[in-house]
Amino acid sequence: MIYRLLGVMIACMVIWVGTPAHAYAEIDAHDRELLVRVRQAGLWEGPVSRQAEQRGSGQRVREVGRKLADDHDRLDAQVRDLASKVRVQLPSEPTEEQRSWVDEITGAGGPDFDRVYVNRARAAHGSIFGLASQVRAATRDDAMRSFAQTAVDTVMRHMTLLESTGIAETTSLMVVADGGNELDGGDVTLGVIMVGIAAAATFGVVRVLGSPGRRA
Repeated sequence: MIYRLLGVMIACMVIWVGTPAHAYAEIDAHDRELLVRVRQAGLWEGPVSRQAEQRGSGQRVREVGRKLADDHDRLDAQVRDLASKVRVQLPSEPTEEQRSWVDEITGAGGPDFDRVYVNRARAAHGSIFGLASQVRAATRDDAMRSFAQTAVDTVMRHMTLLESTGIAETTSLMVVADGGNELDGGDVTLGVIMVGIAAAATFGVVRVLGSPGRRA
């Protein structure tokens, strides 16, 4: 009996020693922050976008709300799956500031609802774009890099959709992530950089699609 027990223990030790190191050993603080912030964004942007789909006074706002809500559903599933693998604890509710934005949006009606929703959502997307880009460039983990790329693509697509409503204000990106609650306050430099990036990306897409010989 004792020899059988020793044999089992030795076999377990061999299996443990031969098991590869954790595949996500290179996750760092910025990677973790992106996972947390994407989760928090989904917790409030998803529901208010679904409201926009149902309550928007303009057809385009309703269409954009549906697309954003669907994207946030998919992105939230991805962030929860990845976070469980890298053992990052995700929040279960949005921040206090985000809850105040939800109250502001849901408390509005008609065209005011459309305006507040579009500009609050656009500002929130702009505030996370820099972090997602940084993680995309600097992370040492392949899975994290792939997720960051998805986040970058999603943010750019959402800002473009929100701008397509025609009611996005030029100052809506100029907010301080941890600061006050005014749409027209914040970091002007960040706003200028974000507008420049968005404009450059749009110009590039238009140029590629409009170039002769590149049509399918």
